[in-house]
Amino acid sequence: MVAGALWGTSATGAQAAVQAHAVTLNLTWTQTLNDAGGPIALSSPNVANLAGGASVVVGDRAGNVYAFNLASGAGVPGWPVSTGGVPVDSTPSVAAINANGLDSVFVGEGNAATPTSGGYLGITPQGTTQWFTNVQNPATDTAPAKAVQASMAVGDLDGGTDVVAGSLGEVGQAMNAANGAMLPGFPWFQADSNFTTPALGDVEGNGRTDIVEGGDSSAGSAYGTTYSNGGHIRVLSSTGNSGSSNPGAGLVCQYNTDQTVQSSPAVGELGGSVGIVFGTGATFSGASTTNDIIEVNAQCVPRWIEKLDGTTTASPALADVLGNGQLDVVEGTRVGSGGSIWVLNGVSGATIWHQATAGQVIGSPVTADLTGGGYQDVIVPTTAGVQIFDGKSGALVTTLGQSAGLAFQNSPLVTDDPNGSIGLTIAGYNSSNQGVIQHYEVSGSNGSTVTEAGAWPMFHHDPQLTGDTGLPSPVVQVPCNAPSGSPVGYDMTAADGGVFNYGNLPFCGSTGNLLLTKPVVGIAMTHDGGGYWLVASDGGVFAFGDAKFEGSAGNIALTKPVVGMASTPDGGGYWLVASDGGVFSYGDAVFHGSAGNIHLTKPVVGMAVTPDGGGYWLVASDGGVFSYGDAKFQGSTGNIHLTKPMVGMAVDTHTGGYWLVASDGGVFAYDAPFYGSAGNIRLTKPVVGMMATTSGGGYRLTAADGGIFSYGSAPFYGSTGNIALTQPVVGVAGF
Repeated sequence: MVAGALWGTSATGAQAAVQAHAVTLNLTWTQTLNDAGGPIALSSPNVANLAGGASVVVGDRAGNVYAFNLASGAGVPGWPVSTGGVPVDSTPSVAAINANGLDSVFVGEGNAATPTSGGYLGITPQGTTQWFTNVQNPATDTAPAKAVQASMAVGDLDGGTDVVAGSLGEVGQAMNAANGAMLPGFPWFQADSNFTTPALGDVEGNGRTDIVEGGDSSAGSAYGTTYSNGGHIRVLSSTGNSGSSNPGAGLVCQYNTDQTVQSSPAVGELGGSVGIVFGTGATFSGASTTNDIIEVNAQCVPRWIEKLDGTTTASPALADVLGNGQLDVVEGTRVGSGGSIWVLNGVSGATIWHQATAGQVIGSPVTADLTGGGYQDVIVPTTAGVQIFDGKSGALVTTLGQSAGLAFQNSPLVTDDPNGSIGLTIAGYNSSNQGVIQHYEVSGSNGSTVTEAGAWPMFHHDPQLTGDTGLPSPVVQVPCNAPSGSPVGYDMTAADGGVFNYGNLPFCGSTGNLLLTKPVVGIAMTHDGGGYWLVASDGGVFAFGDAKFEGSAGNIALTKPVVGMASTPDGGGYWLVASDGGVFSYGDAVFHGSAGNIHLTKPVVGMAVTPDGGGYWLVASDGGVFSYGDAKFQGSTGNIHLTKPMVGMAVDTHTGGYWLVASDGGVFAYDAPFYGSAGNIRLTKPVVGMMATTSGGGYRLTAADGGIFSYGSAPFYGSTGNIALTQPVVGVAGF
């Protein structure tokens, strides 16, 4: 057991009475690996869903990829996987691309010490080779390198689940995650070595995933481009060089430095717009950008540059360390045999605090709210143990692994453990140069906070290694104001994100003219009628008017698609629900539970929120209802043979009951008055959802053609039933 200190060192480095969180960590299991001479080094632990449940996966320099059960530390059957002695310095990424829902694991093989060996490897959940792809350097490369030290990021680049990473050769490659097939537009000519794991996000705001990567640059010329010694940060189209004879075509923008860029970039919303943050390397002596941490915008134009006290090859984390809802930048440095940890304002780059560390910081820091204090604490890997600093004050809380002589060059892993607590896995090497993995649990902690907005719980943010905390929505905004009086009416949205407004509700914009990665599936309103959110099936959220973007699941590889959303009563947050009953909370929306770990008979199709926001219901297509928080179960059709499936539900604010609606317009009332239904009407298109009036005296149904059916005191304000829509209506929200 390790107890966190109550008092630590102030942010200026002088001894002072600066209070830190009290944290108690219990060591639950440890593994010492049989890899002396080739231990875990730069490969950070990640979490994968394998046989037996959540598992820690990590690579070592002896050429192994290990998997241990997160709860018990037991080895997973079929693992470790051997690369035949080729070192693994990359961090495994994961994605569920198999029919059984288990994760495949993706690693780059090789490093700078073995440049002529390696490639891209996909591993099945059972620990066998799923695919292997060589680095495909151009024929003009006289000394082609095959090693892939960068980690593969997972995302939707070509309409499916794909992986992408640079190499130590002259190219970066993007491949289908299921079979390793090269995507159109790749290999992409990067001209020099690339050590950075790419970030993936919609940087351009056009509904498509962009690739954000660093890289080295050596003086010379190729394919009409002249290069200087240094490095660069690049935003690359997901289509690579498609449509061009130039293998380096497809750049969205690029910013050049006179020092290499070997820090994996992080992207997020900084000051209301896209921010890309990265550090530099230490390759070129005398370079002016050595020791820099740099933030550029979506056009690759620098907005701030700060010079720190040492080498900044560590990947930065973007986290809410002050608990004010804003992202700040957390970066570690190497200063001789020691190092330091810095927290910088995400908008201006100004130093919030910094502290000396016990050793060099080579791996990326991570963050977690370890005590429920409402802000992120900073967890820093060093070559002399893993140190935990209080996020607000910078006071040292405790150091792990130092007494055992453990050193770390990678990032810790923070997890929502099976017992509901916060888990912390550290993976490094001992004085005998053997790999050692230790797993701790934080006493009295709440594991559900691990992936909350403002957290950075692992290397490059998430198990898919996207490096993306959530970017502003790709929307077409138009000026709009909330109704001067009480809001009345409703808004409908189509699958392309087109919005149709009725009553006195303003039109604030839509995604109707954007190329979306996945279709829109739902809509929610702000409390004053002055804005709305749309959600797509991949969990992407689009905010309009006074609806604030609080985050999305668009950068998460979901097990099942999102099917709907609901907003909090004050409009300060929202919930998303997936078809497996998984619930995602953002802003002031409180997570009350989910059906994500239940084997459902039928998929969830929608959700509704209690009037006070203290709970919610989920409804499945068979009419099964699941209640959470203060939402009271009033009944369901789960045991009734329905003519048509359920498609949605709404809440009666008077009684606390609810209505369910089927695709044929049939309405089922539970502790709520029945006002009528369309069940006996021959519909042109099926019903896709319903909404209740805020007064509780009625409800409306909407069909896929935008037809509106009003019952009780719900007025009819209009519909798209007589308009030829490009895409079907998928949701309705209003008052």
